[in-house]
Amino acid sequence: MATGRVAAMSVFKRSGSVAMAVAAGFLIALMASSQGLAEEKKSGIRGTITMRGTGAPVEKAHVYAYVGKVETRAAQFGIIGITDWVSHGSAEDGTYKLDLPPGEYYVLSRKRQSGLNYGPLSKGDWYDHKFVKEPTRIRKGKYVECNFELQMLMEPMFFQGLTALERTTDTGVRGRILDEKGQHIPGTFVIAYTNDDMQRVPDFASTLSDDEGNYTLYLPKGGRYWLAARFYAMKVPQRGEPFGRFEGTPDHSVQVEDGRFLEGIDIVLSPYEGDPPEGIKIH
Repeated sequence: MATGRVAAMSVFKRSGSVAMAVAAGFLIALMASSQGLAEEKKSGIRGTITMRGTGAPVEKAHVYAYVGKVETRAAQFGIIGITDWVSHGSAEDGTYKLDLPPGEYYVLSRKRQSGLNYGPLSKGDWYDHKFVKEPTRIRKGKYVECNFELQMLMEPMFFQGLTALERTTDTGVRGRILDEKGQHIPGTFVIAYTNDDMQRVPDFASTLSDDEGNYTLYLPKGGRYWLAARFYAMKVPQRGEPFGRFEGTPDHSVQVEDGRFLEGIDIVLSPYEGDPPEGIKIH
């Protein structure tokens, strides 16, 4: 009798163990299924961040996503205000992923020398703003591939309190920056002066030109402005440096109407051949 009771209890224990194992297996499968379902529901952007020209992967760069129309949140190639979403720093191989709810976003990538993921760009920082021209649409359960090629910011964009990355207006100039062969030049400025003294710190600077050489120069009001273009807005021009002035008028000036943009103002850069001035006037 005792032997039978022990045997019965042993069978019960084994049966209980089997039941518990089955239950545990079911729970594990359910959790895995739920996790897979959650992964399927995720959406966002992902891709790689590399250096323009070399293709070398960039580590610890960040990707930013902004909600809202580009006209109200950004200059043509710069974003206004605090970002809505920011990725972790990119991996050693340059890959990143940023989870986003379905919707439309203006996205860009930056790598600051400071290592921070916020604040205005400074000379020597890296950026790629090509995806702010049009919104990137994110659909439920889908990731959009956005690959960035960073280029170095050659000069900070602060002039007379007007910052190309922090302020837009309804008045200004648009066009392209080209080389002598008509090729687009990215990463350059158009600079504007309020008088014909162009050997001084400029009064205003455009957004950085994009991959197609397009720039936007925002101005506080209409009037006459003298235009030039170069990579370095603050330094004295050096012999051989790509440099150009607007050649559509004899004195390099344009007349801008208040509340309107003057379109199609292209400037051609060629090696600077003049003797560099001994200094640059601050006032």
